[in-house]
Amino acid sequence: MKQRFTVSKFLYASALMALTLLLVVGAALFGKNTTLPVQAQTGRATPTPLPLFALPDARSHRDYYSGSIALAADNLTMVAANALSDSVTILVPSQSRVIDEVSVGDDPRSVAITPDGTRAVVANRGEGTVSIIDIHAASVLATIPVGVWPYGVVAGSDTVAYVSEQGSGEIAEIDLNAAAVTRRFPVPDMPSGLALWGDFLYVTHFWTGEISLVYIPTGALVARVGTGGTNSISQALALDITRGIAYLPQTHVNAENPALTYDGAVMPVINLLDLRNLQVDRGARLALDQIDRPVNMPFALALDRFAQRLYVANAGSDSISVIDLTTGRLRAHVQVGTNPRGVLLNRDNTLLFVHNVFDGTLTTIQTSNLRVDDVLPISAVTLTTDQLIGMRLFYSARDPRMSRDEWLSCATCHFDGMSDGRIWQGWPGEPFNTPHLFGLADTAPYTWTDTWDELADVEIKIRGLMGGRGLIDASTANPPQETPHTGLSVDLDALVAYLEGLQPPANPYRDRLDPALVERGEQVFAEQNCAECHAGELFTNGQPVAVGTGATEDKIYDTPSLRWLWLSAPYFHDGRAPTLYDVFMLPGTHQLIGEVGMTDLDGLVAYLLSLPQ
Repeated sequence: MKQRFTVSKFLYASALMALTLLLVVGAALFGKNTTLPVQAQTGRATPTPLPLFALPDARSHRDYYSGSIALAADNLTMVAANALSDSVTILVPSQSRVIDEVSVGDDPRSVAITPDGTRAVVANRGEGTVSIIDIHAASVLATIPVGVWPYGVVAGSDTVAYVSEQGSGEIAEIDLNAAAVTRRFPVPDMPSGLALWGDFLYVTHFWTGEISLVYIPTGALVARVGTGGTNSISQALALDITRGIAYLPQTHVNAENPALTYDGAVMPVINLLDLRNLQVDRGARLALDQIDRPVNMPFALALDRFAQRLYVANAGSDSISVIDLTTGRLRAHVQVGTNPRGVLLNRDNTLLFVHNVFDGTLTTIQTSNLRVDDVLPISAVTLTTDQLIGMRLFYSARDPRMSRDEWLSCATCHFDGMSDGRIWQGWPGEPFNTPHLFGLADTAPYTWTDTWDELADVEIKIRGLMGGRGLIDASTANPPQETPHTGLSVDLDALVAYLEGLQPPANPYRDRLDPALVERGEQVFAEQNCAECHAGELFTNGQPVAVGTGATEDKIYDTPSLRWLWLSAPYFHDGRAPTLYDVFMLPGTHQLIGEVGMTDLDGLVAYLLSLPQ
């Protein structure tokens, strides 16, 4: 912004000082990219670029992160969130010593330790709660209901913590002394990983790869930054607070690829974000498949900003990639336990700790020689053998039966049973939208074209797109809807059992919707005879039908269940409807615009968002 003044020098100087103060404060609080007019020797105003905001001083403000493991300020005590045991473990990894294991809520995903080292804060994703733990007493002090699918948690002070709620689309601020939620900050969908630096809270968004910036004093969402629009599985970040850079482990998705292959569907990457201008440095992206080898799901990372070394946990490949940031080259590829989801360095960067979630173990690596020093059991996984086998297969790209060259796992598109929200163009004939995987046991047949009559037909997908050898001991898979695959492989049956047991979240819309509007929507649903196809408690008759969305008017597609629609946008087989309103506005059998009023349409959308009730 450039101003010219014709008043006296005194008024000019006063106005300039006021403008300077206004722009500096405004830039810091609201994230506006602006310039300051500065008096040049010629007397004319010239623009001097300012950063988007003043970054915190790295000497006086340390950074805090969400993750499945956290290390206390004493550099000894660690707390690990055991998602498969519904517990946290208190341990001293440098001494290979487990102190205690404490039961918490269902499916704890993230843990933080207060700076004074007295309390741990745990996000229990499956239960929708946060547990506050007295570390020294190894006991739960309080359990606080928050929102749907709490995921990441950070504690930058001894009294306040912040929790991301994947299902609710909010950040909850928690007063640890009062054991209560004090504020909520709305953010874009699926907030996951958190990094706290001074007054700034950086938030990753799981399926989009976006980064949000929340200014804590006001609770304002001051920036929303895309990383290219084609990145997903973004649940962690690491900040180089000296250089003002964020490192983002993500999966680059090639959904537009017209010739879909196992090695062309996704790529493992580390994106770099300049924190001063909140722009992604596309030229600096680290392609892990080139620096290291094809790896699946780079999920978490730890940064040694002094040695300029990056440690990346590849969850689907059971490995750590160690990258020298000064050269961009690989230092080491270290094989660890199953599904590493947490990784951090001790205070002097001499030890790297890796949390192998599916094994219930912690691997310690000496950073001087990058060798495994210890593998410590920290929790007994409570799943049955079949459940654990099925889960490991679902998330694994390392098993050559499931994936060729470690490129793809089932979780790449369906992490936790969710949909990645992508419309994949490379299927033979036409594009298809990724469905979620909840309630599969009741909704045969499967795929948009009703090709599979049993879930065990996933053997065909494993051998096809994923390039795996298959779980059945045979050279070829059976054709769909012919000889069953069920019962031909213990491991395949275990994978099917895992798919059938995937648990959906609570519906965040139930308490947000106007009951009268939902009731009217249910009436509109009946009046429009929607139940002819979307029948019964499952909201599907299990039959394919032509709804006018195919290449030809008589092209038929599976009638999907209407449960959990709030999780499954976009809609139709090809994702042509970004929202439920678009479903009823686009041409075809579902078009209702012009037949029903907007109030009734609002009610119908509200009713659909409330399902299942």
